Amino acid sequence: MFRKMSLQAKMIFAFLSLTLLVDAGSYYLILVLDHSNNLTLTADHLTVSIATFAVLVSAFAVALGTFLAIWLGRSISKLKGGAERIADGDFSRPIPVNSEDDFGKLALAFNAMAERHKDAYRRLAVERQRDEAILQSMSEGLLAVDENGTVVLANDVAVALLDLESQEAAIGKDSKTILKLYSQNVQETKPLPLKEQPVHSALSTGRAVSDIFAFHKVSGEKFLLNVSANPIRLDEKTIGAILVVRDVTKEREIDRMKTEFISLASHQLRTPLSAIKWFSEMLLSGDAGKLKGDQVDFAQNIADSTQRMIELVNSLLNISRIESGRIMVTPQPTDLKELVSGIVSDLKGKTEQKKQSLVISVHQDLPKIKLDPRLIGQVYLNLLTNAIKYTPKGGEISVFISRKGDQVISQVTDNGYGIPKDQQDRVFQKFFRAANAVKVETDGTGLGLYLIKAVIESSGGKIWFESEEGKGTTFWFSIPMSGMKAKKGEVTLDA
Repeated sequence: MFRKMSLQAKMIFAFLSLTLLVDAGSYYLILVLDHSNNLTLTADHLTVSIATFAVLVSAFAVALGTFLAIWLGRSISKLKGGAERIADGDFSRPIPVNSEDDFGKLALAFNAMAERHKDAYRRLAVERQRDEAILQSMSEGLLAVDENGTVVLANDVAVALLDLESQEAAIGKDSKTILKLYSQNVQETKPLPLKEQPVHSALSTGRAVSDIFAFHKVSGEKFLLNVSANPIRLDEKTIGAILVVRDVTKEREIDRMKTEFISLASHQLRTPLSAIKWFSEMLLSGDAGKLKGDQVDFAQNIADSTQRMIELVNSLLNISRIESGRIMVTPQPTDLKELVSGIVSDLKGKTEQKKQSLVISVHQDLPKIKLDPRLIGQVYLNLLTNAIKYTPKGGEISVFISRKGDQVISQVTDNGYGIPKDQQDRVFQKFFRAANAVKVETDGTGLGLYLIKAVIESSGGKIWFESEEGKGTTFWFSIPMSGMKAKKGEVTLDA
């Protein structure tokens, strides 16, 4: 019965017991005093009676207090020991429940909490083992760093790629000491500055960074790594980063061989194509005798097809030259208004044929900028050629060139066919042509936008666009006011 009582009930029971004892004693004294009036009692007898009563009350109070203290101490001790085991992660022994009072209920609550923690720990252990299996089965190297750039995690692939002794040897090291990256130029002997290292960029800016870098092993071996650094953010604060590293040396070598093959094949094709074009023009001009009816059509078809083949070959050559890094860049002070006006003048025949209006607007205070006019001219030429080609008769085309901060922004707008929304993410891919454009204009290689994107990005600029099918397209590209950097090379575009 006592075990089922609550703690408050037990305390009240003890208090009432003591109160009853005192009342009983008081009643006893009253009887003694009353009896003393009828009997002749000595003072000694009265003193002994009162003393005896006081001793009995005190003994009972001490016994009751001792019992309560021992009982409370044992209950609290059991709870304390159980709580400490739970705090240490030991869920094997539940707290014994010996009563149904508040201590018993508290013990039951602790046991329930321990069981929930046990299940949570078990789930975390399973998830950790799964993540560890995924981490070690990755074909890419993975490093995790904290907000200071210190390595806290590394998989076996990263250890092998970065020429480390073991995972344990990597953890705790500063990432910049184990991941010294260099420019893609294999001749470079100095590591990239700290601010250009992907780990530092991701941690300092909070933005993902991905690029290809050279890595030098202790043995002197050099290879290329694709490094992606993605920041980890919590409460708008960067608390670390995840780095994925992949060896792309063989991929780059295959791309180089492919580019060289395309360059060689395209270059060899130019000679016979030029001959075909020359002979077809001679036939059309009557150098081999006047042609009749169908003969003129056949010769014209040969000439047109040959011209399309020459344009395709030239585009392939230009792309292979840019991708191989063999293009020379020769910046010189360039008046953009003069450059664009010259290109528009060359395209005047096409705009007049389609009765299109073409407007040019250039910021009047725009100074000359150090650019390679051949490369940037190719960008304007491709954008304007596309605008003319994919804008119907009577359409409008405009070119606006302005300055925004340290950038020159060029805008080419048309009110042509536009690009379908579901295809816009493929605009800058090789050989892509929008489905609606192919139906209207069958000629085209799908290489122009890929080419100009490569030119602009290699010049330190960016290109982007907006388009709505049936309403037109606007392309923007930026070039730094500081201009393009000179670069040694072997060839130029269309050379």
